[in-house]
Amino acid sequence: MIRDRKAFILGMLMLLSFLGIYFYMMSPSFGNGRNGLEFADDMFNSISKGSTVAIVEGEAKKAEKWQGTTIDVEITAKTPEEAAQWASQYQTIQGVQVTVNENALNLKGDLGQIFAAIAQDCLTMYNNEGDVLRDKYNVDPREATYIWYNSSKQISKALDKQENFKASSAIQSLQKKMLEPAYNYYGVETKHVKDNKGTMTFMLVFYMIYTIWYGFAIYYLCQGFGITMSKQAKKAEA
Repeated sequence: MIRDRKAFILGMLMLLSFLGIYFYMMSPSFGNGRNGLEFADDMFNSISKGSTVAIVEGEAKKAEKWQGTTIDVEITAKTPEEAAQWASQYQTIQGVQVTVNENALNLKGDLGQIFAAIAQDCLTMYNNEGDVLRDKYNVDPREATYIWYNSSKQISKALDKQENFKASSAIQSLQKKMLEPAYNYYGVETKHVKDNKGTMTFMLVFYMIYTIWYGFAIYYLCQGFGITMSKQAKKAEA
């Protein structure tokens, strides 16, 4: 039963407008068949990618530090087929010697060259130029990046066993700051906050107002039905 008609009508109008905007946001009206949530998700992913550019490029420059550092490690793949895939990519690196024995590989070569080769492929992926890696290794670009990731983890473990902790730490840094972003951000357009201030400000302000709008719609509807919350008065003692 409606107790406050004015509050009820206001709440209903606010709720209907909220739902109208919601259904519009869920429609494919935001470019490339995307709805509003997908557009916002893509925007924030692009901004996130743009914020990591300096980190990725900075990590790539560290390859020079390891030029002339030779490593000789044995790593193990899960299967002989995987070992063959790993070997095919490391064999493309100048000066790296690869020996395969079933699912075990022996890698010997300049760590700087290995670092530089992986870093270059990561930058290629980060720039969404996956066809370069597909032509180079004849596999899906993400698969090529995943091979670098898995094999480099094994190299890091092997270096730890040799107590070559500095080189192992450098490989781990390469994984976190280059391989993971290259894999995760592949296909995402790079955007920067400074170039999208208007859109970002609108999205954040809209989200805040839209959330508050829904809350007030429920509040006025409850008030219209006479549902209120008030502190119960204390009974006077005799």
